[in-house]
Amino acid sequence: MSVSMRLATIVFAGILAAASSAFASDPAPPAPNLLVIVVDDLGWAGVGFHAPSMPTPNLDRLAKEGTELDRFYAYPVCSPTRAALLTGQMPRRFGIVNPLNGQDRGVPAGEVTLPSVLHDAGYTTALIGKWHLGTASSPQKAGFDHFYGFLSASTDYFKHTAKNGRLDWQRDGTSVEEEGYSTYLLADEAVRQIKARDAKKPFYIQLNFNAPHDPLAAPAELVERRGLYKAVVEAMDIGVGRVLDALDAEKLRENTLVVFLSDNGASGAEGGSNAPMRGGKGSVYEGGIHVPAVVRWTGKLAAGAHLAQPMCVQDLLPTLATAAARSRVAAVWMARARVRRVVMREEMAFARAGSAREATALRPVPERVVPSGRWQVPFQTAAMPSVLAMRSRWVVSLKQDCSSSCSWVSHATWSRSPASSVPLRKMMPMRMRSMEASMPSSKTAR
Repeated sequence: MSVSMRLATIVFAGILAAASSAFASDPAPPAPNLLVIVVDDLGWAGVGFHAPSMPTPNLDRLAKEGTELDRFYAYPVCSPTRAALLTGQMPRRFGIVNPLNGQDRGVPAGEVTLPSVLHDAGYTTALIGKWHLGTASSPQKAGFDHFYGFLSASTDYFKHTAKNGRLDWQRDGTSVEEEGYSTYLLADEAVRQIKARDAKKPFYIQLNFNAPHDPLAAPAELVERRGLYKAVVEAMDIGVGRVLDALDAEKLRENTLVVFLSDNGASGAEGGSNAPMRGGKGSVYEGGIHVPAVVRWTGKLAAGAHLAQPMCVQDLLPTLATAAARSRVAAVWMARARVRRVVMREEMAFARAGSAREATALRPVPERVVPSGRWQVPFQTAAMPSVLAMRSRWVVSLKQDCSSSCSWVSHATWSRSPASSVPLRKMMPMRMRSMEASMPSSKTAR
């Protein structure tokens, strides 16, 4: 089996059975370490491998050494993406459809999560950086052995305070006052966890940078050289480089699966860009949900390759669970998911079939989108009227651009619905019912 086919096997529908059967005859290898790096509000054009002017040499190196996911989708805002990554489920099941406020409940305590499944399979688990998943649970209750970072939507890069001015920086539930730039502190904590690991156990580290979320700030020397926004991005890239270098120093590169992604598109107001896509953070236009993503697993996945198959953030839980210990971790998740009455067919958006024509995904209220083949139909309710009214019946055409690696690029070409999109609009109520969601009403759309 080629490495590209192996990756495809991992990410599509039926991965829990397909991955285990595909490798059944191989000797059992040691379970890989898992490192997931999530950055905050970084748009498609926020990385050097999409926009050469961006100072991200370490992320560019990661893309060259790994496989770029050309059609990776997140949610328009941060909390839904983080909930989907944590649970492998549609976040609207928990009522998470917007950024959570300070007292919102968020993800329920006791929910099946990626770190809890990995913990049960013998992994040590750590969350470093942003939580922003509500008060009902906590990083420790969600399955992380260790937490270092902040709980709210954002933090001051130097003061480590939330928007209300209160300290929001802690280590394992205890508030701590520390000096330093948050991006570097988080990266250094990840390095510390890697070096101090229990060598007898694999680790799962989720490194959630707050960069480049507002309020922007960066070390003065970077700002002088780059300007504020690029300085924040460069500092984040420096942090990523420190962590990748630590893996190399500890001789862990070949046995560590690294995933990099952004939680949503850039807002544009702070200097970020989602070019050539339309829209940005807060919308279901491609600029809001189509994010940069890379996976590296040296010796297992092709270096410098591109994967054009659609994939979304929910896919990461079963993908990583299967990669972690083949059927062992996957079986733990499946057993626990059945107890929680999770329907995999509904949750694994984009992974129901190997064909993009059969893929179906639902984005959070108040905006929803149904992709099918090269057409993508967005729906929206009155809560966010500025993007698109449902009754206008616009669609986006996903065109194939073979100028570079024949990857799929969603151009900002929107048009009135052609006749071919009528079945998609009729399909929407059925899709909504299958997801236990309500249809947006034309009476409330503006």
